[in-house]
Amino acid sequence: MRLTDLRPLMARRRDGALSFDRFRTDPTVAALRWPDDVLEQFLFDHGDNLAFVDDYNTIDLHTITWQLETIPAAHFTAMPTGASDEGCIENYAETRCTESPSCPRRSPGAGRSGGRGCARRS
Repeated sequence: MRLTDLRPLMARRRDGALSFDRFRTDPTVAALRWPDDVLEQFLFDHGDNLAFVDDYNTIDLHTITWQLETIPAAHFTAMPTGASDEGCIENYAETRCTESPSCPRRSPGAGRSGGRGCARRS
């Protein structure tokens, strides 16, 4: 499964007809067996962002496994982002993403799952 395979679900989310709870229990999404925090941030929040899809649509989502790790904040400065987000972290540090269209926006209701730590693809 690729990000583009989620287009029907993402259209329902954009229309307000799909809550995160219903999204995560959809059989297509549930089959991934991903942590809720990752489903919310990676798929629910960004799964229809065109730049995000361009960066990550070649990945078969079923091949990804996740583990929770504690990572020192200093390590984040060396972590790569997708090509479409080049410079976004630096821009965010300067503007806090209040004015920059290049930084991703979280959808309404995002970030409520209350997870801690950093999910990392392995």
